[in-house]
Amino acid sequence: MNLILRKQGLPVWLLFPTTFLLLIVFPSQAIAQCFDYDSLDMKNRRQVYCPLVTDFKSSLEKQEKLLTVANSTNMFELILNWDMNDDNTCKKVRNAFVTAGKIITTTLILTSPIIVKATFSDFCELEGECSSLNGYLTLGGAIPARSILIQDLDGKQRLYPQALVKQFGYNTHQEFKAYDIFAEFNSKINFWFDSDPNPIKATQIDFLSVIVHELMHGLGFFSGWSNYLGDETEALIPYPIYILKNGCSQFIEMAFDQYMIVIPQNRNVTSYTDILNKFSTNSCTGFSSLKSFRNAFEKSPQYETAKTMYKHSITKNSLGFLPRGKKDIKDALILETGLGTYQQGSSIGHVDYQTYTNSSDFLMRFMQDDCVSLQDAILAGGNYKGGAIGPKLKMVLETLGYATQDNPNPYRPPPSTPPPLNSFNVSSSAISYKLLEGSSFHWFKISFMLLGWFSSQILRL
Repeated sequence: MNLILRKQGLPVWLLFPTTFLLLIVFPSQAIAQCFDYDSLDMKNRRQVYCPLVTDFKSSLEKQEKLLTVANSTNMFELILNWDMNDDNTCKKVRNAFVTAGKIITTTLILTSPIIVKATFSDFCELEGECSSLNGYLTLGGAIPARSILIQDLDGKQRLYPQALVKQFGYNTHQEFKAYDIFAEFNSKINFWFDSDPNPIKATQIDFLSVIVHELMHGLGFFSGWSNYLGDETEALIPYPIYILKNGCSQFIEMAFDQYMIVIPQNRNVTSYTDILNKFSTNSCTGFSSLKSFRNAFEKSPQYETAKTMYKHSITKNSLGFLPRGKKDIKDALILETGLGTYQQGSSIGHVDYQTYTNSSDFLMRFMQDDCVSLQDAILAGGNYKGGAIGPKLKMVLETLGYATQDNPNPYRPPPSTPPPLNSFNVSSSAISYKLLEGSSFHWFKISFMLLGWFSSQILRL
């Protein structure tokens, strides 16, 4: 998604390009209910077998855990892989993560630690990403390490980030991955840290602001709607899964998408997903490639709905996030749809830049001013008592299912086990699938494009 910073009138871009995969699951296998990332390379997104597990804890053990949680000021744990001989920078990176964890823990009531696996390494040496013709340089990125398919009260299955599912406290749940959020950072970037002796410079990026923004996406602030059929296609759909048992496609929303609305109509976007899920071929015999899937879909009546969603994504003030229990569209968080064209990673998955600049809900804009620390941005937004997590962002997190002092018992999907997407029995063997290249899925990448005298930098969230 695109996040633009400004320095003395010069735009600084935070870009979130997206890639994803249409999955074909073969008849001998069942659809797993978990999706994993092992790196920031979206081609490594895997559909995995995650069996049900039960936590056997005594009442005393549960009470001891709650007491420990209540006394904790930071519920985030960091697994940091480091390839530099610079202990001072390593210490500053760790301290920044601790500060970010404390900021979020102050707002949310977290009952289970959130584990972030991060690397701080030289992208040029390890990945060959040193510079490019367009002047972009990757800062780093973060994504949910696992998403879990859960059935909501409306009967629809949606993908929830593991970090959120862990807070639900289910005794029986899909097996969790060892960590909740995966992140990478480029050690060659000139980051500014709170502990630095001098104020932030025009050529520096505030590392703390980057982390807090990132972790919001890792906690669930992102939409599954994207132009999976190709950048040249003016049509948006949710995450597509294609099952070979009956040859019919299914479109799966993220947890965030359940609360998206078309503001002028006060219409829930899930109604569009319902229309799209009526799509199938006459014989439902299957698609051999993404191209055949796309050709069939473009000839279907449901394609008009995908085109309509695209129009909403480029019409200012068209889409919003309406918190659970709210009816008045004035309560909606306005999402970014004013960029003129659909920009993967910037459109929809951030708040409206114009509306929330210099406001308490500045954090999730796709643009921000460069040479500004997180505290500077908080003060410019009115010095909100909640700090970096503004009131509307806090309501988004509560709506997704995170508890706060103001809302200690938010909605959470029931702890029932939804059936897999098809009717096959899940075996203990690994899931076999085919990836159809060319489709896409949101991952979160922020880029800083400093025009003129110094080159652009990209941060993937």
